[in-house]
Amino acid sequence: MARILIIEDNPANIELMSFLLSAYGHAPLSAADGPRGVAAARSERPDLIACDVNLPGMDGFAVLAELKGDPALAGVPILAVTALAMTGDREKVLAAGFDGYISKPIEPESFVAELEAFLTTAPAAAPAAAAAPPPVTTMAANDTMATAATRDAGGRTLLLVDDDRFMLGVLNDMLIGQPYRVLSACSGEEALQVLSHEPVEVILCDQAMPGMRGTEVLAEAAARYPNTVRLMLSGQPDLTDIEAAIKSGVADGHYIKPLGARALREQLDEAFRLQSARGMGVSQVSR
Repeated sequence: MARILIIEDNPANIELMSFLLSAYGHAPLSAADGPRGVAAARSERPDLIACDVNLPGMDGFAVLAELKGDPALAGVPILAVTALAMTGDREKVLAAGFDGYISKPIEPESFVAELEAFLTTAPAAAPAAAAAPPPVTTMAANDTMATAATRDAGGRTLLLVDDDRFMLGVLNDMLIGQPYRVLSACSGEEALQVLSHEPVEVILCDQAMPGMRGTEVLAEAAARYPNTVRLMLSGQPDLTDIEAAIKSGVADGHYIKPLGARALREQLDEAFRLQSARGMGVSQVSR
């Protein structure tokens, strides 16, 4: 496991990069501007730093100069993460002293592998394949397959809801081998359709989605299937709606991205235990 510092002023980019690094066995750190990035690098001593070039105030080149001028950090690889796309931009970045260059928008399928190439040793705990996650499993193709899958999983089913298909794939990858069936939906509307056809004990739902937000999805689920355990997974800084949903009983819990594989599995095991304590009632579908 490597400790990787992300210096980036865009919260969405920090969320995505942190999620990917955590999912593949690394410990992400983050700072929202240059001065805090320099301070974090000096206090945390990361194994690698990924720094945006176009930071407000103290830009990436100034951050680079500060860190490379510090004897304690001079040997830490620093990668430029930037949307600069003009001819000669890459050469300019490397000539300034950055150890590598990653273009924005980042490619989730290759981002972790690109960073790992600059680590002195590959982390033993990282998954062997950091390329594409397994195909996302959506609603079963037919009732026979769904019944068989449920029986093999001990009759327990988890529904993942996220509009980002890659994130769904990462979550599915983290849950391979668990003793329950995993279904996925890419929108709130699709999630409600799955719930109308499939028995689901636990729902893990992203908040920031187009159309129906996660709290709206869980409110519908709470009204229709009150025994189903309803969980939020979000990296958004504004938790007002999520906290209100928990207070009202619409949501049973909230977990912050990034969430590592072990923590995710432990939280879901607890969720299934909670659902068992509520009784046998789950999504009411005909068999």
